Parts: sequence; C-alpha cells; structure tokens
Amino acid sequence: MSVYIHKIKHKLWESYTFNPPIKYSYFKFLSNTEHTFNKIYKNNKNKIIEFEQILLMTGDSLDYDFMLSKRFDLINRLTKPDIKYLIAPTNIAKKNALYYMENNSIIEDKIKVVEPAINLKRFNDSLKKKKEIKNKLNLLFIGQRFYGKGGPICFAVANELNKRKIDFKLKFVSRDIPKNYKIPNNVEIIDYKISEDNKYNLYNWAHLFMFPVVQDSFGVYLECIETRTPIISTNIYDKSDIVIDNEMGKMINTPFQLYDFEKFGTKWKNWEEFNKCFVSEFKNGLFNDLINEFANTVEDYFLQTKKYEKTVNNIERIAQEKFHPQIRNNTLLSIYKNL
Repeated sequence: MSVYIHKIKHKLWESYTFNPPIKYSYFKFLSNTEHTFNKIYKNNKNKIIEFEQILLMTGDSLDYDFMLSKRFDLINRLTKPDIKYLIAPTNIAKKNALYYMENNSIIEDKIKVVEPAINLKRFNDSLKKKKEIKNKLNLLFIGQRFYGKGGPICFAVANELNKRKIDFKLKFVSRDIPKNYKIPNNVEIIDYKISEDNKYNLYNWAHLFMFPVVQDSFGVYLECIETRTPIISTNIYDKSDIVIDNEMGKMINTPFQLYDFEKFGTKWKNWEEFNKCFVSEFKNGLFNDLINEFANTVEDYFLQTKKYEKTVNNIERIAQEKFHPQIRNNTLLSIYKNL
C-alpha cells in the first residue's frame, strides 16, 4: 500500500505525524495515491481529500461570495474518477457539504466520516495534572482572531462574573486585541506567541475553557479533550459532534455564526463584512442572553464541584473511546485498502 500524504500544520491533522495509520511514501512520485487536506492538486493520481468545510476546496477561505460562485465547478470536479474519497471530520460536516454540493449522489458516495484523533502523548502527559476546583476558578481562552473567536463576548462574560462576585482568573491568549479595548478585572492578557509546551501548561492550569466563537475552529476542541478540560462553547457549525453536551462541557446555541446557510456569502460576502456585522450585532445586544447563559454555566461548575469532576472523568473516558488514534487509523486503513 503506497500513499503519499501532504504535510500540513493544523491541529485537526496533527496526529498523522505522531500516530500515522501506515508508513506513507516518502517520495510523491513513487505513489499513485495522495492524501491531501482542503486542496485539490492538478495531477492524475488517485486522491483522498480531507476537509473541514467543503467550499474551502475552491481555493479561498475569506472571500465567501467567490466560494459560493465556484461551488458548481467544485461539484463537477469532485465527481471526477480520480477523486476516490472525501473525508469529513463529523457527520454534520458531511451534511453541510452535501447541502452545498446539491446532494449529488456521486459525491455523497465518496464522503466518509473519519472522526479526528487526539495527540496521545499530550493526553498521557496531561493525566493527573488537572486541579480540583477549590476557592478560585481558573478560566482560559485562546483565539487568534479577537472578534471571530468571540473575544468581546468573553470579556462581557468576565464582567458578569465580576458582578456576581465569582472568584476567578481568566487567562486570555490573543495577539489580536484592539488597542485601548477595556480589559475586565481578573483578566490576564497574554498577547505574545506562546510555545506548545506553555500552551498545554495553560490547559492543565485551567478548570474550564471559555469559547464563545462565532466563526469556526477545531484546534481548541481537540486540545480540551487531550487535557480533560471542560469547554463552554457556542454550538457552531459541527462542534456538537465533537463535544457531547452536558457530558464534556456545555454547548450553547448562538444567534450568530459564520456558516449560516441564509447569510454566508450573501449578508456577509467576505471576512471583513462578517467581522463588521458581528461588531454591530454585539453592540445592539444580540448576544446578551448568550452572555448570561455562559455566566450561568461557569457559575454552575464553580458551585457544583462534583459535576466538574464528573465532566473531567467523562472527557478522559470519551477521549479513549472515540478519539483514540487507533480508532481513526483503523477507519483510514479500510479506506486505503478499498483503493
């Protein structure tokens, strides 16, 4: 079995480096099959393509009008015989893909769901490092884009927790905070690049990860699973297929998110328009109920330490039952063998 895999620096596919299902071909020209991510290469090889959101295969990730305008070209391309399999990370991602691909039966037959795998070394290293909640709550947020990852919502939740006199510390990791943005009390800003080891130290320090994201993300969900960190997140895109609500954390419905079928590529045609729309809706109070629900959930975990401990144990169990690399590898092996 000879497969060449294109390397990519992305948390979703990190485990291919640490726990590969097969010994991949070292040289591309020696293999008739290539395994790629979000991209279609121009060649005659058999192709296995993994995707997060299928329209990313149009070649753009910030121009949503362009992505939609190219979807029929993409439908035509994905039906070609050189594309053998399309791999989605979740059932919801597959459902969303088929929506944009007009439920094309040829494409539907090619899509296989292969759930992502955790970094087993990070998972094993994190065991027994999670601290109990005693008198103070440790909260963590990590996000590259301040608005897209829900930074203003996070700060509003911190203000609400201060009003309720919850004893907490929020470490907020982002290098995208606008200048002169008012920082709430009990929030520590980390606005510089941190190493992978330091990042996992933060996860192991944190009791809860707070993530009111409105665009999309994947890395933090896997990192929370690897470190047994309960996550409180907006229920964006396909993440309810990753985080089991009330077992691994709390998924809170959001009134606003990037991949809204009715608004993606129409109300916001690109990243800048989406960003401006979020800022406007935030100022108009669209997220007030969501902010209160986030604060209620944080307070609930703080007051019910047994519930917190049960959630941590649930994540540890589910990580091994659902996201162990060997489970992912077995599924991939069956796909490769079918070639």
